[in-house]
Amino acid sequence: MVTLTPSLLSVFVASLYTFVVVSCQFTTFSQIDLPPRAVGPTSAAFSGLVLTEGPFTTVRDGRILKWLGPDLGFVDFAYTTPTRTKQLCDGTTDPNNWPICGRPTALSFNPITGLLYITDAYFGLLVVGPNDGLATQLAGGFKFAFGIDVDMLTSIVYFCDASLTYNIR
Repeated sequence: MVTLTPSLLSVFVASLYTFVVVSCQFTTFSQIDLPPRAVGPTSAAFSGLVLTEGPFTTVRDGRILKWLGPDLGFVDFAYTTPTRTKQLCDGTTDPNNWPICGRPTALSFNPITGLLYITDAYFGLLVVGPNDGLATQLAGGFKFAFGIDVDMLTSIVYFCDASLTYNIR
């Protein structure tokens, strides 16, 4: 008889998850274009236990966008700073605006809670709920927060700071 330990269970779940996603969800490829003036996507994530919502993506002007299908396309989903305004930030490629507009660099969903965790190069680790809007900062003071993942079994959030010395610019 095989004893199902937590580590064996995590390997099984990861294998099953990979099989389901690869074999069932991504059987065809189609290109999804970003809205006009939205450039510089650096991360994409899908929501839901079987990755049925999205993709969600970051763009250089500080927005997190959500794909709502071919009829609606991408819509604004979240942002990382309360100082962001659509007039100043939407479509900007000016790095001088990033401290005002935000520069989200990575996304990862907690499939159980539906929370979207975000790293922003200027504002650190943030989280936003499934109803969108302004993300809540969980940790700041980093030089260049970049990269994130949420453990599916424990809900522990892992992220990294890409530099101890230099910021994104």
